[in-house]
Amino acid sequence: MGRIARVLLGGRVDEAYIAGMERSLFAVIDDPLKQLSSFFLCIVLSAVVATGGVAAASPAIIIGAMIIAPLMMPIMGTSFAIARGRPRQALKALAVAAGGALVVVAVACLVTALLPAGVPLSGNPEVTSRTEPRVVDLVVAVASGFVGALAAARDDIGEALPGVAVAVSIVPPLCVAGAALTQGALAMAAGALLLFLVNFFSIQLAGNLAFFLMGFGRCGREGAAARRLWYATAVVGTLLVMAPLVASSNRIVQSATDEHAANAAVRQWLEGSGYEAVSVKTSEDGVTVEIAGTGPSPSVDDLASLLRDGRVEVGEARAMVVHEDRAPVEP
Repeated sequence: MGRIARVLLGGRVDEAYIAGMERSLFAVIDDPLKQLSSFFLCIVLSAVVATGGVAAASPAIIIGAMIIAPLMMPIMGTSFAIARGRPRQALKALAVAAGGALVVVAVACLVTALLPAGVPLSGNPEVTSRTEPRVVDLVVAVASGFVGALAAARDDIGEALPGVAVAVSIVPPLCVAGAALTQGALAMAAGALLLFLVNFFSIQLAGNLAFFLMGFGRCGREGAAARRLWYATAVVGTLLVMAPLVASSNRIVQSATDEHAANAAVRQWLEGSGYEAVSVKTSEDGVTVEIAGTGPSPSVDDLASLLRDGRVEVGEARAMVVHEDRAPVEP
């Protein structure tokens, strides 16, 4: 066992300990009724609570739901089996994780349909923050996967808090996807599912790396197979994670560029007009400018021309006078 493995594991592990890990992580299912019933019961209950938390826009409720969400176990089980070069065990744990994810989406759809007002989608921070993958989501998922692997391998690290960290990256996006599907917001549902997939594979990769660094690839008889499976998973997983992140990053960069150019165009448009900008909002539909001041309002056509000159990739230009200053009337 190398130094890195000893530090990460905190000591040596024997085959009996590894066998216990395989069972707790669903890589080995020898008592299906007990193992799977407890898993899916907790999944259903956590999905109900999490969907309610999304509907109420309450981070506290969502975090509470993650305490009982057991999704960390089969996800880490997949990573553990891959690190040991055992594809059948990996597929078994992956099937449990995929089943849990489908149950979360189904429960979210049902809860959304039963709620009188459904789940508010627009203006809900618990929804808008989970409809597109971002680099920060990748960082959180990778850290969660690594600490989840540590908690699974060491008996001196509790599984509850790492389980919450892993579940937060997985369950809420699935709840948002289910709520959006029920209410016909297909684009929003697709974005939430994409975030789930990015987080899922990021956690998988981090867990794979952690278990591999702990030396579990050398614990099994199939050491060479473990390395080959790890390398293949790392390459495929990295491509699956990076592709949507690159696309999302390009959209973010383009949005920031459009916003900067729109603000510059608005400043030029209002120069010498007696008006000043209160807010400038850019979207795919167009640029909306709220202005305040006195005198004749500046021409919106001039603003549209300036936006085109600035190569702002949005639709039409709109202006609204939200407040007009007037000189006080003397008695």
